Amino acid sequence: MYAACEERLGQLLPLLPHCFTEEELVQAVSALIGRPIQIEPRDFKGDFACGLRERYSDREVISYQRNASPLHRRQIIAHELAHIICGHKGELTLADIPPDEELAKSIDWSVLGISARTSYETEEEQEAELTATLIIRRMYRGTVLPPSSPSGANERWDALFA
Repeated sequence: MYAACEERLGQLLPLLPHCFTEEELVQAVSALIGRPIQIEPRDFKGDFACGLRERYSDREVISYQRNASPLHRRQIIAHELAHIICGHKGELTLADIPPDEELAKSIDWSVLGISARTSYETEEEQEAELTATLIIRRMYRGTVLPPSSPSGANERWDALFA
């Protein structure tokens, strides 16, 4: 599974600068799939999920728990983006979502698939979490290590003096 996750991530890395932000990550995945990705905070009730991905024919919508810490929010978003990168269709149906009037009203009923970060029991969830962890590791590594193949003047200077 690790090798497959690294391989998928390898398709994304050419679209990203050495040091990349969460926003740049979202833009790169959007470019990879050819559809826009919306990121939205939500108030999930109970312990249903801390993240949610809705797959539509024309876009992806990723939601995270509004009160998540910045680090947790980043992991949630990376996890849901990983579902997209891995080509997961979404294992949940609208019937799997617990009764929540606000959540039900906010979901477009033309949804094609739903993934919700609730547990790590399935292979899809494990693959998404591993891919997300590899993404986050690259984000942080980019802030402390120089690029192995510097592309611009600043990156060349960083690599020279690191």
